[in-house]
Amino acid sequence: MRRRPMTAFHPDVERFESRQLLSVVGVARTTGHPEVAAPGSAVIGNAHPATKRLATQFLAYRITDPTYRQVRLRPPFQQVLVQKIQPVPGQVYNILFVAVQNNTAQTFTAANGFKVRLPGFTGSKHVVGNAFPVLTGNQVWKPKTWIVFYALSKKYYPLSPQISAGFQLDTAGRSSTLVPGPSGIFLRLKYDPATFARTLDWIVAYGQGSMQGAGSALGMPDTAINSLVAASTHRPDFAGHF
Repeated sequence: MRRRPMTAFHPDVERFESRQLLSVVGVARTTGHPEVAAPGSAVIGNAHPATKRLATQFLAYRITDPTYRQVRLRPPFQQVLVQKIQPVPGQVYNILFVAVQNNTAQTFTAANGFKVRLPGFTGSKHVVGNAFPVLTGNQVWKPKTWIVFYALSKKYYPLSPQISAGFQLDTAGRSSTLVPGPSGIFLRLKYDPATFARTLDWIVAYGQGSMQGAGSALGMPDTAINSLVAASTHRPDFAGHF
């Protein structure tokens, strides 16, 4: 039998305690300022410049877990028509809408310059591309209150592409695209300017998309409800903000 060479060689065993694990090294070097603040926290003092910008900017996203946000849709809501073409009394329209709750601690006014537009929406052969102010005059958007953005169309679902087009909300330099989805559609409503606001309130809070009002309370999906928060807020879920 062939003898194994170097039988007298005994390699040294490196002591494990003298080495530092890579994961420990990574933790030890994490000494800078975080880019994202903790939920609900304000960024002050000597925070990183990027974090300071996030503290004064806002993003909206779909509430995918209503039980987390304790959603309660209680009308009346502020309403913003996002189209140039005004509806004609007596005509039948399909309604496309999203509802957004102010989940910041701030009260917004027209001076904040928030705007909303609906890219890709067509109605009566006029493409709606301009932005509309969210608040005008002395209107305010208080914490925990809702604003409903809506458009009226003859088409079933007038946005393209369907999975990514939606209401584009511009807030302090940030943009969020809110896709209505199936919950944000109500079909064949005869437009009556005297009753429309109350009817839209009922549709948003108690219509089929909200499961007659029980959907959000029971944690059932409602694709038309969204939350506005500071951009620095940690988000446990996600929607189409860009």
